Amino acid sequence: MANLEVKTQMSALQLSIIVITACIGGAQIMRAPRELIATAEHGAWLSIIVGGLLFYIVACLMLKLGKQYPDETLVEYAPRLFGRWGGSIVILWFNLVFFLQLIQGVTSAGKVITFHMFDRTPPEVIILALLVVCTYSALQDWGTILRVQQFMFVVAYSMLTVVWMVSFLNVQPENLLPLWPIKMKAILNGSIYSWNMYSGYECILLLLPLVYKGASFAKLAKAIGGAFTYLILFFMVLIIIIIGVLTVESAKNVPYPALVVIRSVELPGTFIERLENYLLLAWVPVIFATFSVVMYFMGQISMRYYRYVDHRPWVLLLVPIIYAGSMLLLDDPQGHERISQIALWTGLGFSFGVVPLALLLSWRQRRKGETRCG
Repeated sequence: MANLEVKTQMSALQLSIIVITACIGGAQIMRAPRELIATAEHGAWLSIIVGGLLFYIVACLMLKLGKQYPDETLVEYAPRLFGRWGGSIVILWFNLVFFLQLIQGVTSAGKVITFHMFDRTPPEVIILALLVVCTYSALQDWGTILRVQQFMFVVAYSMLTVVWMVSFLNVQPENLLPLWPIKMKAILNGSIYSWNMYSGYECILLLLPLVYKGASFAKLAKAIGGAFTYLILFFMVLIIIIIGVLTVESAKNVPYPALVVIRSVELPGTFIERLENYLLLAWVPVIFATFSVVMYFMGQISMRYYRYVDHRPWVLLLVPIIYAGSMLLLDDPQGHERISQIALWTGLGFSFGVVPLALLLSWRQRRKGETRCG
């Protein structure tokens, strides 16, 4: 009987599901819309579309780069492209993108769960409990983690979407006007800030060698395109609901606008009340899936860089570092804002700087090899 626990392959469709769960599941979907709306105002929904297209282009560059090294991840071939020290910097940069997003997400999740569900429990305890559960999942082999991600995508994401759609009952169409803003600069700036919502697609550089060898670039690009189409629609609907219910000015000043939106919904003639609790019950499994897979990514990067055969010791080593980082942000809102900006530019620099440069260097090395052979 096949041992599914050590599954080492996945399909293009499964890769697209991982990209979706890595992007949506973080606590950024509760917090990032406020920053985006503050930047792009009524054009935030357009920023979602522009940002999604930009990051899809980067994802295609990642697929092109990965196809140059079908049996290796970025961790293996970065030193050959950038040199020993340059490769180490790129690998550290790669891991830092996940780390900064993770500590922000864990901190925000701890605050939200404490305030709305366990108001007498210190957020430090909530964060620790969340990390313990996520660590248990991250310690498993990829076969187990992949099945958990697929299950969460089908069940938890469906629940989350259904609960959020109820907010349409309170949307005031006049709050969405003007539908076509004239501040194009603000829309472009907003598309940059939308990275906080799309971040997670960088996992392509780590997971691509696991995709079936028969998957062509066109098939992979189509699968990832489907993932980004889903993300664009999901985030665009979220932004429209928030602005339609709260208005732009109110959404700018609310820390977690998605929860405020759902709290204002009343279903006449039913016994259902406090819909934000149902939203949180659907959201907690989603963030569990995302945090656990991101911890797995960080453990894999560290394992491959130091040439270990097991990622589990590295996951356990990273847990206290993640917890310490979260504690530093917990009672420091300004520090959280600074880390958010650092994470934004770290991620953008990696996507629009490191990835295109690595692809150019790989093409250059390939041409040199062909010239020598000729």
